[in-house]
Amino acid sequence: VYKRQVYMSHPGAAEGYGQYVVDNLSKEVKPQYLIFAEKAKQWGADGVIVGATAPEKIADVAKIVNDIPIISPGVGIQGGSIEKALAAGSNYLIVGRNIIESEYPNKVVDEFNKKINNILRGSWTTINNYHMKIF
Repeated sequence: VYKRQVYMSHPGAAEGYGQYVVDNLSKEVKPQYLIFAEKAKQWGADGVIVGATAPEKIADVAKIVNDIPIISPGVGIQGGSIEKALAAGSNYLIVGRNIIESEYPNKVVDEFNKKINNILRGSWTTINNYHMKIF
């Protein structure tokens, strides 16, 4: 299984993923994360990782990778929104710290599941092919 890290949402992400570079093939100046997305598509990656705190980046990457699943960490404590990440094109959400750092992890999982189920019951189902898993 080959996954390509395309854009992350930690405070230093812009220093690497957000920089503009010259694409070797086209000679165009592009954000590096878009070149990573193009490479992931070209190389047949099984998935790409784009932080949930950057839904605009998820949308940009989704336009490039088409049917390659987008995995988005950073939901919850890091500030990523379930609704925004899904609407932008994320297929999988990673929710970790909210659960493991909670005094009541089962309650947190139940709350996230309810929120996801409510989204899936609404008009959102026509936006993406959802595959939700709580980690």
